[in-house]
Amino acid sequence: MIEQPDAIIVGSGAGGSTAARVLTSRGWNVVVLEKGQEVHADEFLPLDELHFREHKNLIPKIVDDPMIYAGLDGATPTPSERWWEVNMVGGSTMIWDGNFPRYTSADFDVTPYLTGLRNAEHMVAWPWTYEEFLPWFERAEWEWDVSGDAAQSLEEMRPGYEYPIPALKPHLSTPFLKDLFGNAGLGPYIGARAINSLTYDGRPGCPFCGYCQFFGCAVNSRANGVNTMLRRALATGRCDLRPGHYVTRIEHDKGDGRSQVRGVWYKTKPEGPEQFLGARRVIVSIQTIQSARLFLLSEIPDPNQMIGRYLTYHTKGEAHFTFPGKRVWDPGPRDFSVQPVTAIGSLQLRGIYTYKDSAGDLRKAGKFSVYDPFTCTTPIRLLKAASFGPKKKAIWGDDLVRYLQEIRSQAGVSVSFTGDAMSLYDNRVELDPAVKDPWGVPVAKTFYRHDTWDCDMSRFALQRIADAVAAGGGELRKSEPQDEANPGYGHVHGALRAGQDRGASVLNPMCESHEVAGLTVLDAAWMPSAGASNPSLTLLANAFRVCELMPS
Repeated sequence: MIEQPDAIIVGSGAGGSTAARVLTSRGWNVVVLEKGQEVHADEFLPLDELHFREHKNLIPKIVDDPMIYAGLDGATPTPSERWWEVNMVGGSTMIWDGNFPRYTSADFDVTPYLTGLRNAEHMVAWPWTYEEFLPWFERAEWEWDVSGDAAQSLEEMRPGYEYPIPALKPHLSTPFLKDLFGNAGLGPYIGARAINSLTYDGRPGCPFCGYCQFFGCAVNSRANGVNTMLRRALATGRCDLRPGHYVTRIEHDKGDGRSQVRGVWYKTKPEGPEQFLGARRVIVSIQTIQSARLFLLSEIPDPNQMIGRYLTYHTKGEAHFTFPGKRVWDPGPRDFSVQPVTAIGSLQLRGIYTYKDSAGDLRKAGKFSVYDPFTCTTPIRLLKAASFGPKKKAIWGDDLVRYLQEIRSQAGVSVSFTGDAMSLYDNRVELDPAVKDPWGVPVAKTFYRHDTWDCDMSRFALQRIADAVAAGGGELRKSEPQDEANPGYGHVHGALRAGQDRGASVLNPMCESHEVAGLTVLDAAWMPSAGASNPSLTLLANAFRVCELMPS
């Protein structure tokens, strides 16, 4: 057991596990404090949709450990699920889908795309460029065992670069859909995944079982914090992993001027006492909202009222379509050797990531992940998503039977939109004054309203898809653009913005607190704006950057 660590890492997910890997490779002794327990791959069996997806047994229970959404009016508090907060060693990397796009230049500086838009003054350029992050993206892709085909990617790549593992086998729908969306100018390409396509780094290739997002990978084909970063960190003998340790506050000097972090207080039982562990470096990576909550609980100095502010969720949107008269993609009963399931979602559309509007102004929207509503969807989720059009949802009886017959007999496609979001000062995290978690600690309360730009962008993006599918003979079955309200759904960032300007940010460009020396944040809370892709890879690249450059 390490008694006097060089650094305490709070959280063992994407950022925390990467910090442990990098710092131990540099000779540091680190203690990783994780609220949850260790869960081994075989504990994700059997692949029980009721247990894992419907009963949500891998995330905190909404009945006794929620966060609170204040409502659009800010005065209608409602318990909300913490759907990406997975309290176990490895955190949410244990149940993610493994989509690994890079943020690109338009994400590092969105300001050229906002001319004339209301609230654009809240959006800022990041204090780094894409070129500065490029080597860290490559480092993250190789250390996290990413599969892909860089030569055909529409993301920004160094000439001649390649991923460590070839891309996953494409789904049978891919040639048809690439033609359809390519003809519409929507920029199809096969995206990178943190999933093995073949045996690599001691882990097997994906068997295409289809139980991916919200399920643990029972065969360890999908990369996670445990089977990559923590495995290597623990092998050094310089990493002390302590499950069942809930950090309740950060200890720091009080007084005028910049203070120094001293360590953390934690509990090992809800009814137990707080205990102290000291270090002059504390790295926090427990998911955006919870990191902001921990700053508030710890009374980190906030002279400019920025802690918890500029919370962002990605703008979302979903649409489902069918192709009458076109045979279903599936070639036979669960023939995964021919019909990959997990590879669904690897097809990405990037044609409206940036574009020019009718007035000739540069604009930014986002990207799509492409799915097939039959072969990649687990049964209960499939039924709950059943629809015969935007006004005929939650179908049952004869309609449901007809829907099930349709998706088993003719081809279909569904898309999931991930778009940028307007950063707004009033979208924020606070401490709820009344509700406490089972450990007696105030829970997070979020205030969130999507900007008009977000909602308009989602409708525009879904209409572009609908037009493309209609031109290819498809019919709309479901369309769900972004609403104003967001109780907690989607990739989440911000709330502890990083920046050069101490008056307009919480963290400096090394993601260290402006006010408390030695206090660093490595989840997505540092992101100055949302970007328009899955944030995981960019979060990891930043963790490698910060921890390699962190002074000894």
